[in-house]
Parts: sequence; C-alpha cells; structure tokens
Amino acid sequence: MPSVTIGFVGLGEMGLPMAANLVESGRDVVGLDLDGAAVARAKAAGVRAGNVAEVEVLIVMVRTLPQVEAVLDGVDGPRVVVVMSTTDPGGMERIAARAAVPVLDAPVSGGVRGAETRTLSIMVSGDRAAFDDVRPLLDELGSTVRYLGARPGLGQAAKLANQLMMTVALAGTVEGLALAQHYGLERDQVLEVVGAGTGSSWVLEHWDWMRSLWEGYEPGNALDVLLKDMRALFRETGEQDHASPVAEAAFQRLLAHWEPFIGRAEKT
Repeated sequence: MPSVTIGFVGLGEMGLPMAANLVESGRDVVGLDLDGAAVARAKAAGVRAGNVAEVEVLIVMVRTLPQVEAVLDGVDGPRVVVVMSTTDPGGMERIAARAAVPVLDAPVSGGVRGAETRTLSIMVSGDRAAFDDVRPLLDELGSTVRYLGARPGLGQAAKLANQLMMTVALAGTVEGLALAQHYGLERDQVLEVVGAGTGSSWVLEHWDWMRSLWEGYEPGNALDVLLKDMRALFRETGEQDHASPVAEAAFQRLLAHWEPFIGRAEKT
C-alpha cells in the first residue's frame, strides 16, 4: 500500500498499541481521542496530532455504537473508513448505508495482548475494493485477517459469535475449576493438565488475565466490554428471533459469579 496518512480514533488500551504498531511499521498516523492523557501517551509512541480532514484512511476503535456514529457523522474526507469497534450487525449496516465513503466493518478479537503483539484476528466485511486497498494495514495489526463478504455487519456477526463462544467457555472454566477445588485440587495443577487435553481453550490458556478482569475489576475495563458485547448479542438474537439458550444460561451463571466483584448495578 502506498504511503498514506492514517487517522486513528480511539487511543485506549486497544487503540493505542494498534496505532503505535502502525507507527513502528513506518506509517504516518494521526491520533484522535477525547482523553487528553490518551493523546499524550500516543504522542510519546510516535502518533502525531492532527484532524480527520487530512487523513486518507480513518480507523475507528471506540467502544460503543453511538460513539462510532458520532465519529462518522459528516465525515467525507477519507477514502475509506475502517470500523474496528464491536457494535452489532444492524448498527453497522445503518452506518455503512449513511456514510459518504466506503465503510469496512472490521471488529477484532485477541484482547490487549493481541493488539500489542499484532496477533489480532480481524473479521472484515464491506466493499471488496476498499478491503483490498487497506489489507496491508490490517496485516500490520493482526495475524489473521479474513474477508467475510460484501454485506456490512457480517464482521460484527462473526465477532458476536466469537463472544458467545468465549462466554460459554468462560462459564465452563469457572465451574470446572470450582469442581476441581471441591475435590481439593490446586488451580494451577488443573490448568496445566486440562490445558494439555481436550478441555483446553483460549480462556483457559489466558486464565490469569481473564480472572483479573473481575478480581481486580475497575469500571471501564475489558469485563465491561464483554458485558456490552453480550447485551448486544442478546438484543440482536432477540430481534432476529434466534434462540441462544446455552449462551444465555452461561451469561447468567457468570453474572452470579461476578456479582461480588462488580456489584449488582453493573448487571442491569
């Protein structure tokens, strides 16, 4: 991809390492965030100040659908917009239909570590020519980049499927470790032996990080992101009349497990 100016909106715990990786690859990156401290951290990583009007490719990595909509309201300068936030399929369809420029739906999976180590899985849908245009940038952010089709929202559908599967694995891991503890087994023993067997999962392999999300809970951390994503999943499946009873049961089990850490208010 020829040299382009990249705008990166959202310089939080995911966005900052992603923007920094693009800088490390030799890209000209303009960073935008409402948090002045985040902008300062990005500047230290080589991300420069600027505005949307000067960028050719705009990457959006904010947290919610309303935030994505606010960023894109009236944007017509970039030749392509890449939304890497997790929203929902219907929301992305509406955004793409209203936009004055091609919008790629490109949510990611892999967490902060994936963002830092360029090992994200990136699920992309939208205009194929726009995807081909920005593919080199996406390859610099993730180790797995898949084009899922021209319909905006397919990337979000894949991400919701990812969150559903992870949530079920997470609930199973919580209960499995509780069972092992009931019999007097040490957690690390179980993690090691099960991790080498058929019970292994991404959740199990990253268990220390996963449990830190609730044991060291702070409002706004990755657990809140998971809560947001699962609520989006159930809204979407409800609207589509698509039952997901296993995910719903797993989610309720997790909410009960998290309650002592995050409080009842976070569950509603």
